[in-house]
Amino acid sequence: MTDLDQRIDQTLREHAEGTVDTDRLLAVAVARGRGRIRRRRTTTGAVLGVVAVIGAGVALGPVDLTDSGPRVVIPGLGLPSDAVEAVTPPRLDGVPGAAARPDLVGADPNVLHFGLAPDGPRYLSWSVQNGVEMARLDIDGRAVTVELAASADALPMRAQGLPALVPELIKDGVYDGSVSHAEGPYGVLAWLRHWQPAPGVYARASSSGPDERDLFDVAAALRLDQAHRCGGPLRLTTLPAGTRLTRCAVTVAPFPAAFGVQMMVSGSTPGAIQVELQYATGIAGTRTEGNRTVNGKPAHIDPQVGELELLGFPKAHLTANFGWPAQGYDEEDAATVLGGAQVAEPLDEPASW
Repeated sequence: MTDLDQRIDQTLREHAEGTVDTDRLLAVAVARGRGRIRRRRTTTGAVLGVVAVIGAGVALGPVDLTDSGPRVVIPGLGLPSDAVEAVTPPRLDGVPGAAARPDLVGADPNVLHFGLAPDGPRYLSWSVQNGVEMARLDIDGRAVTVELAASADALPMRAQGLPALVPELIKDGVYDGSVSHAEGPYGVLAWLRHWQPAPGVYARASSSGPDERDLFDVAAALRLDQAHRCGGPLRLTTLPAGTRLTRCAVTVAPFPAAFGVQMMVSGSTPGAIQVELQYATGIAGTRTEGNRTVNGKPAHIDPQVGELELLGFPKAHLTANFGWPAQGYDEEDAATVLGGAQVAEPLDEPASW
């Protein structure tokens, strides 16, 4: 868990029995980038903050979802339900799915070794990290999280989709398809199921609501005979020597109003380089003049926060952070990563991803 994850998790724990302070959540999410945000002429700081929060793995759904507890209205969104479009991770043809190669599940942060039925749930986010492939999904306005791994040991003790304070469900699962439940915040029931959808594949699904039916709907929608690329519109093709991609997370909950991609590059050196692509339709302008060049393209370095931004993406920011809280790398390493970054255009058309 990153420092940002820990702060957000602590905030949720503190407010599990009362109103969630969304302003504080947003402040934590954007604290690292306050300096650059002040210089950007945007009208969607709140939208980008929500993208950052969800990208960090926090169990907050879009405004239309009925997650555990009273409805939490996220500042700056206010999207009608018909303004949200479904997005799926790009298909990877020729790559085996989890059923054919269960040993590959969670092994490559670039790849999700499962998909969903065409008429199945809508993706809110997906990620690959620490040997676990995860998708957060919308089923008729309810958020459900499914996690897949090649071994039971790879799954963390607490399911990613559970509310912070449900200790009764924090236990090792028996992967026989059984369902357990406990009362969560505000008296809403939290549900958890462990099963093996294919030999060698360990799955866990979690949700909050009146019953467990969403857990079985997700299981029925899973497709383990296909693979998808995690990064959406972003590819990293060059990395510093001795490093590798260790995390990929994409949030598309409010698409097309906004979406975000976050990737982590690390190696034997302590720390990491965090690469983020943030897109929002309300961004009024972007920086055009840089103080650096990366492979002949204008870029801007902020030495105070240790962040390099590659310029030239309408309504979007592509950055590589090598300062706090990542640390351990330098501007040259960030330039190597951004120099090989490939960004699909147009960004707001998933068909181009």
